[in-house]
Amino acid sequence: MSRLRTVAGALVLALVTAGCGVRPTGVVDGGEPAHGLTKDLRVYYVRGSALQGVTRPDISLQELDGVFKLLADMPAWAEERGLVNLVQLGSYRISGTGHRITLHSPGASFDSPRDRLPNGQLVCTLARAQSFLHRDEAIRPDDVRVSLDDGERTYGPYQCSQFLT
Repeated sequence: MSRLRTVAGALVLALVTAGCGVRPTGVVDGGEPAHGLTKDLRVYYVRGSALQGVTRPDISLQELDGVFKLLADMPAWAEERGLVNLVQLGSYRISGTGHRITLHSPGASFDSPRDRLPNGQLVCTLARAQSFLHRDEAIRPDDVRVSLDDGERTYGPYQCSQFLT
């Protein structure tokens, strides 16, 4: 019986030292890291008390201010999913390039607590549109700073992430 135990122990020891057949390797390159944001255009609407981005694939956008037409033209299914557009602008113009944009809208309201969600819609939608228009330059939405100018005061610059929490 002791001889059987000795043989069994030696067999187990041989299996353990042999491992499972996996040989050691060096560092293996896994390629480029994943990026969190999609490259499609997103327009931001309000659901309840938060912003929600709606991807608009296959959209042709030539200029930054064209995104306001998309914002106004909500997808047909948006309302049934509880999305609303709180942005109400009169006249406006957009200035700036690259990572800095200013929306000029004389007489607009940007400073009251109730303006937080519409301001967030503007900031996030403009940041995504700027990134979309300049995707060859690798401008990320999080790098875009948007200021809101009501003709008397300029608010910001803001990042979209400030409105998503």
